[in-house]
Amino acid sequence: MKDTIKYVGLDVSKEKIAVAIAEEGREAPRYWGSIDHTPEAVNKLMSKLGE
Repeated sequence: MKDTIKYVGLDVSKEKIAVAIAEEGREAPRYWGSIDHTPEAVNKLMSKLGE
């Protein structure tokens, strides 16, 4: 299985974090959604993206 690189962009505000993901290559990044601005939400996001 080939590993792929994902680039994660975070637009941070006081209450929410908007998340965009770009796969390696030349495809446009895609909006993933927003999460709460808490350590727990960020850890959960990283767990999901690491799969």
